[in-house]
Amino acid sequence: MTKPSERPVKWVAALIGGRILLLVSLSLLLLPHTALAGDRLSFALRMGEVLNPWSVFGVYLMPGQRLELTVVGSADGGRFVASDPHGNTRALGRTKWEWRAPHTPGLYPVHITRLDTQEVMTLNLFVKVPRQQKRQGVLNGYRIGEYPRQPYRGLTAYRPPPGFVEVTPETENVRVSPNFTLGQFVSKQDGDYPRYLVLREPLLLMLEEILREVRAAGVQADTLAILSGYRTPWYNASIGNGPNSRHIYGGAADIYIDQNPRDGRMDDVNGDGRRDLHDAHWLAEIAERVQSRNTVADLTGGIGVYGPRPHRGPFVHVDARGFEARWEFP
Repeated sequence: MTKPSERPVKWVAALIGGRILLLVSLSLLLLPHTALAGDRLSFALRMGEVLNPWSVFGVYLMPGQRLELTVVGSADGGRFVASDPHGNTRALGRTKWEWRAPHTPGLYPVHITRLDTQEVMTLNLFVKVPRQQKRQGVLNGYRIGEYPRQPYRGLTAYRPPPGFVEVTPETENVRVSPNFTLGQFVSKQDGDYPRYLVLREPLLLMLEEILREVRAAGVQADTLAILSGYRTPWYNASIGNGPNSRHIYGGAADIYIDQNPRDGRMDDVNGDGRRDLHDAHWLAEIAERVQSRNTVADLTGGIGVYGPRPHRGPFVHVDARGFEARWEFP
């Protein structure tokens, strides 16, 4: 949601300190929502600035873009092999490969297998449709709208995306992290397939870490319900939000826990017998801990608390904008 200010709103008296490494969560392709967030492997894979220890993850590239994949964290060595049914991967060493995105947009899974343990990491590599194919704000019949010409504060994270991930009935259930699917982040606007979205890897890292903390606190949750993920600029404007919303850049999600009962509203997560603003505060405290213990700029971002309304329950906005912002609408 759009923030009214960047003045911090504190919900906790003290935050847990410490540091963690930037880890982007991966998940298995087309697994059910009961996939466990503990699906860590004995090795990790570095992809640019992302270090991933999970079994599956979505990565988004432009046609022709190259991506280096390097195994790290395997103390006892281990033997690895890359399996690519489309033949876009070449070895650069015993534990290093280069993947080159084909020119045809779509989904191209690659599997990295550790031979001695038979652990498999699946990378769901999405080749995007270039933004230049959009005509008068429409891409293949799907209304997207226009991005601001000048990035907010001159920040790279607010530049128009170079392309969009195409979402079809065949790909909407593909896992983009252990507990989230591509379709969960599609803009809520009406429209037939194909649909298009933008999704940033740090957001998935943040959501997986929040979900881990929720479960560690004893709250059952198969996933985090996404009230709003990506929004096209057209849809974002149609619901009255500002032009610099992180939602239009694929870096924000409005989240709540909807497990018991599954009724489209926030659960009583703090155990006080009510479902109200205090449950959003409880979830915001967890998001605060996740952001505060990370020293990586990509995880620094916004947290906004929203109270219930007649048509919906309370929720929490989280994003990875690169600078801190806090707000609350009770």
